[in-house]
Amino acid sequence: MIVITTVMFEKAICQSMPMVVKPNISRRGAPHQDRSHKTLDRILNAAGELLEQVGFEQLSTNAICKQAGVTPPALYRYFPNKYAVLKELGERLMTDQNALLQDWPSAVDDLRQIELEIVHLLTETIRVTRATRGGVWIMRALHATPSLSDVRVKSHQSVARQMTGRLVRARPNLDEAQAYQRIRLGVEWGYALIEMVFDEPDLDERTLIHQAAALLTDNIRTLMPDAPGSAQSLA
Repeated sequence: MIVITTVMFEKAICQSMPMVVKPNISRRGAPHQDRSHKTLDRILNAAGELLEQVGFEQLSTNAICKQAGVTPPALYRYFPNKYAVLKELGERLMTDQNALLQDWPSAVDDLRQIELEIVHLLTETIRVTRATRGGVWIMRALHATPSLSDVRVKSHQSVARQMTGRLVRARPNLDEAQAYQRIRLGVEWGYALIEMVFDEPDLDERTLIHQAAALLTDNIRTLMPDAPGSAQSLA
């Protein structure tokens, strides 16, 4: 009689499952000369152009080299694979999007103003994404590729921390951890709206932005129900 223990069963299952190896997505080096900077930019611009043409699943290092007019060794000097290229594109896009927070008020306490600021932030984020070569596909790649998810998550966390800090400066009595969690949720909703705008272009973009801004403001309203613009403050 063979007795199979839980430990034996789990060990057998683990041994039968293929090991998932994440690709190396770290850039190999930084350009030091003007010529090297130009080569790097050509590679990234070519990758953005190809994303618009074929999407990220069909993207390959050979296709990028051909589009950029560079040799494979020139590309591999900086990037070990296409995922490293996508990571670089993703970090650049996230940096450009997050720079929009510089216009966000340092401290906001009026919910009506917050809603207007959210409308502006969503509108500008969509504009920046459209203006970026391959921007829509870069966002999709960050969302759909497990090895690239950290780029998106870290960027969203940074946005949430900045917005939480400014809200807490306006309302020092807020529980910062609770505020961060709620703002972090709102950031995910905001990016879901941005992806929806690109995935369903037949929907009315302006209406979606205003509806999302109202929803995100309601999410913040629970943190400060007595703030100007809330139902309680207007009663």
